[in-house]
Amino acid sequence: MSQFLKYAVDLAKMVDGQTGINPPVGAVVVKDGRIVGLGAHLKHGDKHAEVQALEMAQDKAQGATIYVSLEPCSHHGSTPPCVDKIIEYGIKKVVYAVKDTTLMSDSDDILMAADIDVEFSYNEEAAQLCNDFFKAKKHAKPEITVKVSCSLDGKQANDNGQSQWITNSLVKQDVFKLRQRHDAVLTGRETLVADNPQYTTRIENGKNPVKVILSKSGNIDFDLQIFNDVSTPILIYTENKSLTTTLPNVIIVYMADCDITYILEDLYRRGIGKLLVEAGPTITSTFIEAKEYNNLIIYYAPKVIGGSGKYQFYSTDNVFELSEVQNFEIVNSRMLEDNIKLELRKK
Repeated sequence: MSQFLKYAVDLAKMVDGQTGINPPVGAVVVKDGRIVGLGAHLKHGDKHAEVQALEMAQDKAQGATIYVSLEPCSHHGSTPPCVDKIIEYGIKKVVYAVKDTTLMSDSDDILMAADIDVEFSYNEEAAQLCNDFFKAKKHAKPEITVKVSCSLDGKQANDNGQSQWITNSLVKQDVFKLRQRHDAVLTGRETLVADNPQYTTRIENGKNPVKVILSKSGNIDFDLQIFNDVSTPILIYTENKSLTTTLPNVIIVYMADCDITYILEDLYRRGIGKLLVEAGPTITSTFIEAKEYNNLIIYYAPKVIGGSGKYQFYSTDNVFELSEVQNFEIVNSRMLEDNIKLELRKK
């Protein structure tokens, strides 16, 4: 792979998790072997990576090559098509790493009709950044990661509800980084009552995710820590029409049925492209059983808790035949001192 295309992919990786319902994209403009412009799509509604790189290059873009991590867009969205800008600036060649399967018209045809050379140079890293985006856009639901911290026997707490702390401090630091890579973190009322979490990142200059609370009953204690930070939006989904608050950052969404599918569709409409589910066994099990997720991350502590399995992270009323159970691909594993982090993708 060209070093310049690699730079474009690296730029895309740097903005992963901050582009909302748009994909993370990086672009590099090169002329006579020198970089004359670069850009990355910083947030939903902002200029696309190609436009930023071209505006930096200015007249040096004439006759240059632009390297992009994802095929340039050819549709009118919140910004004009990138192919129009590429043609306008006089680019001679476009090299991109991933084909955009969501485009209504083929960018290659538009660019080649303007006498621009086009090269598709596939890159696996870039594809991994975009694959879940393609699925999310197709189904109009966020990309979802379910995160679990538990003992070796899968317990998120003992039978008395004690859960702090099963995993170690390095896991906590890693979870802060995980939250920053998502637009929102979702939990349930029971977890708020049991753990009183803040769901912040504690990272210098880092962004805190939007907080999403599921509570059919609407029995919410607004004195909990999660409500202390009024600068971060909080969405509460409930079936209780009498639930109200004066907190300026809290939006209460009343639903006749707090069905996960409806909630995910509403979150996507609100610009949530990447969602982290960080909840107790009930909500975690609901997402896994409904197969409403892309990735599963499990932090294992070298402990066995035992008990009845009341707080087993995955439990169902149904008993499945082994031939029907969900299978996973292990994407990555690493040690966090004596704890293990497993990153899995649903097959």
